[in-house]
Amino acid sequence: MARRRTPRPSRVRVRMYQVGFGDCFLLSFEYATALDDGRSERHVLVDFGSARAPGRTGARLLPQVAQLIQQHANGQLDVIVATHRHRDHIDGFGNEQAAAILDTLHPRLVVRPWTDDPTLPADARGPRLAADSHRFAAGLREGQQFAASVAELAGAVDARSLRGEVAALALDQLPNRDAIDWLEGWAKKAAGVYVSAGGDSRIQEFVPGIGARVLGPPTVEQEPAIVGERANDPEYWLALQAQLPQPAAALAAPGRDGDAPPPDVRPGPVAWLVDRLEHQRLGSLLRIVRTLDDALNNTSVILLVDAGDRRLLFPGDAQIENWTWALKDAPDHEDLARLLAGVDVYKVGHHGSRNATPRSLFNLWGEDPDTGRPMTALMSTLSGVFGKSEATRVPRSTLVAALDRRMDLITTDGLLAGQRFVEIEASTAGAQPFVRVGAP
Repeated sequence: MARRRTPRPSRVRVRMYQVGFGDCFLLSFEYATALDDGRSERHVLVDFGSARAPGRTGARLLPQVAQLIQQHANGQLDVIVATHRHRDHIDGFGNEQAAAILDTLHPRLVVRPWTDDPTLPADARGPRLAADSHRFAAGLREGQQFAASVAELAGAVDARSLRGEVAALALDQLPNRDAIDWLEGWAKKAAGVYVSAGGDSRIQEFVPGIGARVLGPPTVEQEPAIVGERANDPEYWLALQAQLPQPAAALAAPGRDGDAPPPDVRPGPVAWLVDRLEHQRLGSLLRIVRTLDDALNNTSVILLVDAGDRRLLFPGDAQIENWTWALKDAPDHEDLARLLAGVDVYKVGHHGSRNATPRSLFNLWGEDPDTGRPMTALMSTLSGVFGKSEATRVPRSTLVAALDRRMDLITTDGLLAGQRFVEIEASTAGAQPFVRVGAP
């Protein structure tokens, strides 16, 4: 009896939704003939969150995006990938209206990083962790509890002040309990998996005929560097040292990236001393919360998807320490580099920040356009939200310029007012570039 061939998608479509500062992508795989369930498509949602909404959309945004996902997925969502716990990646799952809409799509598989299930009960799918990884996961939980205290201490004040910056960043670290409850509920109803580098995501079971490699996050045993974050690295997209404003850097308070303290304008030696002590304390809290921010980013799932001749890279907010495993330290890193060199669609890491697109990754693609291997980059971001200086601004201008030169760069920042998503598509056969659907 002849063995039945696995059906393979004939077309792939990617939608990037306008969520402001956050990520929300729907990957749709279309088949030439109906599959066993009568459907001829499969849909994978990668993240659904927003930390800062564009314009005045506010609370209306996430339910509206959920309605679009419902429409585009034609009533069935096969896989949810929640790359990590930051609110700009999972907050939509915790929005009551939005989550209720997604619930009607009956997700069949939920994929999350190994750090989201640090206890790994005997019946869970995932890596068997050693002591260092358990301690790291426990530390992340404690760090989020600390961030809650910091947010309460800092209070709701002018976001432009140091106190406001501390409060805003601390709030971004808080685990959205409602979002996590929905994700865990879907996983219990259907299937759930917690992945680490090299692990099985099970996505191929629900989307036949594709490949889905998990390049990150590594466990602590695989890559000890993920427990830390370098303040400076040659992989970062930094300006030349000569271009930095030296007087401002010299006056900067202890902290990261040379952010200068706000000027103290209150008179009197006692008031001055009190303010300086307060600033020092807030500066210390800001450094701690930033460390947690970096640690959570480094738990991002890095997913490399193959569909026929097409290859798509979705790295969440993975930073250098997460990437180091796939690019340098994994036993098969040379093979992974060859795969990464053939990427067709790159979801720009961490909304275009300086430390989430390693130069060694970018160098695999080359500096100049390649007509033989056209690439598309999708960047979900919102300018003017994070970073007080050119060195810290998101998106990072030097990275944006390099991406725009090398490939077709599409950003949510560039969408017209009222434009709610952008869509690209391509056949899974051949080397023709992805085309933007509905673009002028």
